[in-house]
Amino acid sequence: MKITQGTIYLSASDLSAHISCKHVTWLNLQLAQKKIPSPPVYENPSLEALQQRGEEFEKKYIEKLKQEGKRIAEISKGNTEKALDETVEAMRAGVDVIYQARLEHQMWQGWADFLIKADKPGKFGDWSYEVMDTKLSRETKAGAILQISLYSEILEQLQGCKPEYMRINNPAGIEPYRVDDYAADYRLMKKDLLQAIDYPTKTYPDPVPHCDVCRWWQLCNQRRRDDDHLSFVAGMAKKQIKQVTFPTILITLFLSSK
Repeated sequence: MKITQGTIYLSASDLSAHISCKHVTWLNLQLAQKKIPSPPVYENPSLEALQQRGEEFEKKYIEKLKQEGKRIAEISKGNTEKALDETVEAMRAGVDVIYQARLEHQMWQGWADFLIKADKPGKFGDWSYEVMDTKLSRETKAGAILQISLYSEILEQLQGCKPEYMRINNPAGIEPYRVDDYAADYRLMKKDLLQAIDYPTKTYPDPVPHCDVCRWWQLCNQRRRDDDHLSFVAGMAKKQIKQVTFPTILITLFLSSK
């Protein structure tokens, strides 16, 4: 998320993060508006190892495509404007695979891991492209579906036809998903994100699984510690936190001390 000359720009990661944690949207918006500083950089060995494994997985897939004789265009990430031009030029040339494709339309932008050539006519010729992202998880998460749904929507604008399928490539294989089957949910989630930006409401950093990969983790964790958040009570689940009352906490602590 960023604001340039008064215009806000959103990425696929903004969309997927929003369904995991509304508070991260609030923080990213405050940062984009320069109301708060960037979070401190901290080392996360587990996340770094995961990213390295992801890069290795992608490289192995690219090598497999090359061995199959596919024509591959690899887009440089150095300059986004140049990357978009290179992506469109590769689509126009009809290459088989476009790696690290730059996709932009209006306020939305992002990097698709792969665009795969399909036998469906588009504005460039008797072909078009479909999105494929690589993920290490064998179970496709909702955030991943939202990301490739957004990429597919942007791709439709660039090539003049809607992709029929979008795909996730994970260690278990390539999973196809019909774009239309997820369009309604995607539109709903996108609308929810835009409302959170247009009508921002201050949120609280409740702990969620997204914390494991979030750059705001330290800030949120410190806030919870300062507030003596119930998540620091051993064995306390989120559902229990919502249901518990202050007198119940006192009774629990009293009995545990016996």
